[in-house]
Amino acid sequence: MITIAIIGIGKWGKNLLSEFSKICKIKYCYSKGSESNILWLSKNHPKINFCNNLQVILDDPLIDAVIIATPIKTHYDLVIKSLKSKKHVFVEKPISTTVKEGNNLLKIAKNNNLTLFVGNIFLYHPIFIKLKKILQKEKIQSLYFDWEKFGAFNEELSFDILTHYIIIANELLGKPKKVFVHKKIGLITNCDIISLQMDFIKNIECFMHINRVSSTKKRTIIIKTSKNLYYWENETLLKLNKKNYAYKKIFASKITPLENECKEFLKYVKSSKKNYLNVQKSINCISIISKYIK
Repeated sequence: MITIAIIGIGKWGKNLLSEFSKICKIKYCYSKGSESNILWLSKNHPKINFCNNLQVILDDPLIDAVIIATPIKTHYDLVIKSLKSKKHVFVEKPISTTVKEGNNLLKIAKNNNLTLFVGNIFLYHPIFIKLKKILQKEKIQSLYFDWEKFGAFNEELSFDILTHYIIIANELLGKPKKVFVHKKIGLITNCDIISLQMDFIKNIECFMHINRVSSTKKRTIIIKTSKNLYYWENETLLKLNKKNYAYKKIFASKITPLENECKEFLKYVKSSKKNYLNVQKSINCISIISKYIK
């Protein structure tokens, strides 16, 4: 069984710990954070060792891989240390904040034949997988993304929330020809509301709107194809009935995307032939943000 260490046990780190604990052995959890997280680990996972010295994890030959769920600005330093210690790495998106850093990490991983995997969770969502199958027979004409939520405010909106939607658009349509930022409003941070347009080949348009100071919580994606209109709301996929102009549920997610994602990472670790497509997608996303949005 693969043995791992979790670096960062905040909200998302806890989710990753819960999922990975089902499919591999977790020896350590590393954190410099709050006392409450340490107490939570002791209470809920007493067999996992708490560690506040990263080098202990990196020097342990029994650790096959590390899972990194820390603030974005720390990703590059933690990933490079882990790769140089010959550990496979799962890091939450984005891989770094610059294309240069991302390419450097990719080069190190390839040179050492190590798995480097970026947590782009929506690529592993059962609804997204279902949509990709549908879109093999129907051509996309336009995409509309909307996300209303409150917080979090400790990361840049573009690298935190917006990356999810850019990754989905890129996966479906490739790289955009042009990106136009129509609105960028700062209320709590320097950017909390953003509206933008991405133009792709064949005149396909994509519109995105994110508001992280909203009192409501809703995530929707509208996909207009040559045949139908689809509406992805949270964990449900609906299709417009053209006869009565009402949406009908056609698919609901039973397996969590996190479950799919964690299993995919372990599959990559076990494979002798490494796959770095996941990493390149994250680097492409950083490139778009750096060029058009920051």
